[in-house]
Amino acid sequence: MVEPLKILHIEDDFADAMLLNHAMCDAGGYHVEIEVVRSLFDARFKLKSRTYDLIVIDLRLPDSVDPVDTVRTAETLAKGTPILVLTGSARVDAKAIGEHIMLLDKNDYFNTRDTAAPGRLLAKVQEAAEDMLRL
Repeated sequence: MVEPLKILHIEDDFADAMLLNHAMCDAGGYHVEIEVVRSLFDARFKLKSRTYDLIVIDLRLPDSVDPVDTVRTAETLAKGTPILVLTGSARVDAKAIGEHIMLLDKNDYFNTRDTAAPGRLLAKVQEAAEDMLRL
């Protein structure tokens, strides 16, 4: 049996967390385990006790509203785990975040009319997780 892709999703909006979970299920073809925490503070505790293949993070969280600070703090906590930013403000924040972080606009993937969107999102999630293996 293939090991699941273990994802830590740092997202304070329950609806957005569920959208990612549903998109991964709808895409199929890959076994994924997603754990959700609502803040960087909570992520710190999860990352101390468990390893993940990928961290998916929103840019604006209750304990970090500055996008650059959010990503830098996440990078420190991640200790080499790949990070994928999934946010509604990707077009606004892309230059500040830097090219070394994969940045996706959730509005491009959570459109219920686009039946191919979950598959595209899964491909990006897999790509972000596998980037670390190539280094």
